[in-house]
Amino acid sequence: DKTFFIAAVLAMKHPRGVVFAGALGALALMTLLSAAAGFALPNLLPRVYTHYASVVLFLVFGVKLLKDAREMESGGGPSDELEEVEAELNLADKKKNPDIESESAASAGKG
Repeated sequence: DKTFFIAAVLAMKHPRGVVFAGALGALALMTLLSAAAGFALPNLLPRVYTHYASVVLFLVFGVKLLKDAREMESGGGPSDELEEVEAELNLADKKKNPDIESESAASAGKG
């Protein structure tokens, strides 16, 4: 889930409590909005329309999920995304503090 990676990256750069509160608040807000939409739409639209709309959405997201799963079997996946995020963070850290590279090379030589 990309939301997890975004929260992890934010937690590395900002206070963890603030990131956790923001992620939890966003989840609560999305839950409330989804529940409200799930209650309101069937009451506003005829039941037949909401039934067929739910069937179409279920099929579309099911096919998308199967497509994503097939792509993950061929070598892609969360580990690739994590490596990309780690590389970007390392690059950003090196730009902020150029001494990091020389310190890590010096400590690697001592081991």
